[in-house]
Amino acid sequence: MTKGWVRGLAAAAAVSIASVTASVAWAADVKIAMIMPGPITDNDWNSVGYNGLQAAAKELGVEVAYAENVTDADAERLLRDFASRGYNLIFAHSFSFGDAALNAAEDFPNVTFMAGTAASLADNLGTYSNPDYQGAYLAGMIAAGASKTGTVGWVGGMPAPNMLANLHAYEAGAEEGKAGTKVLHTFIGSWFDPPKAKEAAIAQTEQGADVLSAQGVGVIDAAIAKNVWALGAMTDQNHLGPKNVLTSVTWDLSPLVVAVAKAVEAGTWKSENWSYGIANGSVNLADFHGLDSNVDPDVLKRVNEKIEAIKAGSFEVPLDTTAVQ
Repeated sequence: MTKGWVRGLAAAAAVSIASVTASVAWAADVKIAMIMPGPITDNDWNSVGYNGLQAAAKELGVEVAYAENVTDADAERLLRDFASRGYNLIFAHSFSFGDAALNAAEDFPNVTFMAGTAASLADNLGTYSNPDYQGAYLAGMIAAGASKTGTVGWVGGMPAPNMLANLHAYEAGAEEGKAGTKVLHTFIGSWFDPPKAKEAAIAQTEQGADVLSAQGVGVIDAAIAKNVWALGAMTDQNHLGPKNVLTSVTWDLSPLVVAVAKAVEAGTWKSENWSYGIANGSVNLADFHGLDSNVDPDVLKRVNEKIEAIKAGSFEVPLDTTAVQ
């Protein structure tokens, strides 16, 4: 469930810091750290960051460390702490950590910082985005193909650019899946408020939505309560609702973390937006766990064709961040 470059959960527990040293020596000069706004066990934004970090450690044999449940107020202090301890590639895994990363980068010019969807960059500060709007387009098609009412729902946190891109791609995908499909959307005004997300999702089902795009924790609970379909995000969330979660739009951050680390080691890293999507194997659809029979087979066929077209470069999902009411 998605998201956010911002999709991070607000800190609900004390900051936890841990480190791991991989057994295989590859890039001895690279040490990677990451700070995350929520718990690494959220099956969502923070789990994606943690899993990407650990995969990079395993593949490259580098030392990694992380801090979870980091508040915006603590972000800069922790970034500076990791930099002072010799970590020379540091990921600020939240949209809201951009200013903290910019400030830290200024005082540690020999450290490479990467901030999730940063508004401002510096010579040693790059950004990375989650083009999950590509997957949202496919999710919209699937939602339309599974809906019996012709109305589907989408519940997100805050109207940040990445979330708006996700919503509009979902809407466009729903229209392609089945013309005339109505899409209800709600921004709950918080990145982490499960009761509010559940309430918003239930309200959408009462307006006829029988498929929900779960862009926040709580939406799948609503799908279970109202016995409608849900589409998960970030990780395979079928286990949260085995009878209700058709599939999920997943994000694997490890290809990006590995690529950035290799570029830092080789001295070829550039301050730019690193965006790894479907074509890079980072954004995918999870298994349907036997629930694909509930989606119009013609729509599923066209979804698979879209995936191949995106990989081949013959189709590009529109990136639309237009504000909505």
